[in-house]
Amino acid sequence: MRRCLVIFALLFSLTAAGQQKTVLPMAREYPFQAGEQMEFSLLYKWGAVVTEVGSASLQLDSLSYQGVPTYHTGLYVKSAPFFDIFFKMREQFDSWFAAQDLRPFKFTRDTYEGGYTATNLYIYDWEQEVIHADVNFGGRGEEHYEIPLKNGVQDLPSLVYALRAADFSRMEVNKAYPLSFAIDEAVFNIHLTYKGIETVKVRRLGKTRAHHISCSVVQGAMFEGNQELQMWLSADDARILVGLMAPLRVGGVWAWVKSTKDLKHPFEVQK
Repeated sequence: MRRCLVIFALLFSLTAAGQQKTVLPMAREYPFQAGEQMEFSLLYKWGAVVTEVGSASLQLDSLSYQGVPTYHTGLYVKSAPFFDIFFKMREQFDSWFAAQDLRPFKFTRDTYEGGYTATNLYIYDWEQEVIHADVNFGGRGEEHYEIPLKNGVQDLPSLVYALRAADFSRMEVNKAYPLSFAIDEAVFNIHLTYKGIETVKVRRLGKTRAHHISCSVVQGAMFEGNQELQMWLSADDARILVGLMAPLRVGGVWAWVKSTKDLKHPFEVQK
């Protein structure tokens, strides 16, 4: 189950932005505001067995970063108390990004997964088109990397809001959109496919209309090469993440929104 919960964070990495240029068409007005909060339930499903293994929270606030109006978002993922006995997990991701065009300025990661630890500190240098990255993971000690900003490389948490800011009315159904993101010392190149609007049942809340997106995954220890991550964002003005699913080699991880607070627009759900 190592890195089971960090998959939740990786699922957010479904769009990428370069300097003043985005892969996806962007809406004129962003559907989020400082002060909003969201809570999620994380579940592991294997056949008929469904176990709630953790939770996640996402919040947004505003500040000034080097004199530029900036959003700060924090994503916190943790295992459930009963699951801590078997495999304790804590994930903290923070990102600082421009309020106007969503360009990231800074990113941090602090991870504990059953004894495995990882930290990231990214500082974005848009003039030199490079990320200055200090990375320490797996007990290897701190290492420094220069990650290119070309080809739209961006961090994970700010991508939640870049995707929410997308203009889905200008996206083509079944069209694949290439993208890339950085975490630790690596850049991952994947793609997303817009599947259109459908009605989904949100666990314990009700039904809602949502934009459905599938995303390719990187083949490795947890994923088969032909698997797709699935994500649903509400098709109302709030455009929140309502659900996602990551298939694993054995079973899969699901996440469902369970509460929201201080949204810019109401989340439309029917009991």
